[in-house]
Amino acid sequence: MTTPIPEVAVAQETRHLLDNFPLSRSRSADEARELVGRALSPHRLDLRGSGHSFEARHNQIRLNQVSLNVLSYGSAVDIDPGERGDFYLIQLPLQGRARLRCDGQEAWVDPTVLSVLHPHARTRMEWSADCAMVMLQIPSSVLRGRLQRGGEPQFHFTQSRQDPAVAAWWQAVGDMTRNLHAYGQQWLRHPAAYAALEGFLLTGLDLLQHDCALARETALADAGNTRCLQRALEYIHAHAGESPTLSAIADAACVSPRTLEAGFRRRYDQSPLAYARGVRLEQARQTLRSAAIEGRSATVTDVALQHGFIHMGRFSAYYKKRFGCSPSTTLRGN
Repeated sequence: MTTPIPEVAVAQETRHLLDNFPLSRSRSADEARELVGRALSPHRLDLRGSGHSFEARHNQIRLNQVSLNVLSYGSAVDIDPGERGDFYLIQLPLQGRARLRCDGQEAWVDPTVLSVLHPHARTRMEWSADCAMVMLQIPSSVLRGRLQRGGEPQFHFTQSRQDPAVAAWWQAVGDMTRNLHAYGQQWLRHPAAYAALEGFLLTGLDLLQHDCALARETALADAGNTRCLQRALEYIHAHAGESPTLSAIADAACVSPRTLEAGFRRRYDQSPLAYARGVRLEQARQTLRSAAIEGRSATVTDVALQHGFIHMGRFSAYYKKRFGCSPSTTLRGN
């Protein structure tokens, strides 16, 4: 039996984690680009859509040489940092999702998949409106000096939480972030204590390194499946509101439904249709949140139907299981 993936979310809105350590706040995209750019790296920031709910929130705790950040924008945005600086940026989504392009690689990340952006890598990102991430910014020299294997760190571009080693480290980061959210002032009074926290995070990163020889041996075998899965994901996200069938997704991926099912269960531990339902739930949640924020008239039934859910009882059950509250609670802005 597969162990359920533990949630990183806390009872309150995850985008407010570390709010006692605000680095910047802005409702202006131009100002946010400047402020976030100073802390991470210069970049372009473009709004997708009206941007009425745009509110950049950047919280940060600097442990020693590593900074722990929580960043969200409240609106869908495109981010183009170009070639970033000499640091690793490890992104752990708390909610929402993002599409990443980095040195010829492309992937979607969400609360089940983290990403590791290497130093000086050319990067572009598309964040959903509800996307919020914990991000560790680690100078290259610091990481090279702390990892056990020596030499240049070796990380996959993305890593799934289905991997027990990834899950263990991710959970540790989540627990530490929540602890610092509640008790950060106490920890930061003691330099030795927060230096130890930093050391723990860095040492734990050794769990995320992959064996390069094994990676080379399996790369060709996995390449075809990876391309098929990427085509399937693109089709699902483009047609989520239409409740795509398994055969339609398989046709788009250029594989048989049976092969697609096997690939999804191996990579994501769920079926393609369950993944598609999760995408529709995320989109429905964003529609409900936007209606609450903007004060627009909306009903749970209308939103459910808009996103392909025709059975209200099942929609509510799926929604509560995924987000821990009812759709009506989200619509009320709670």
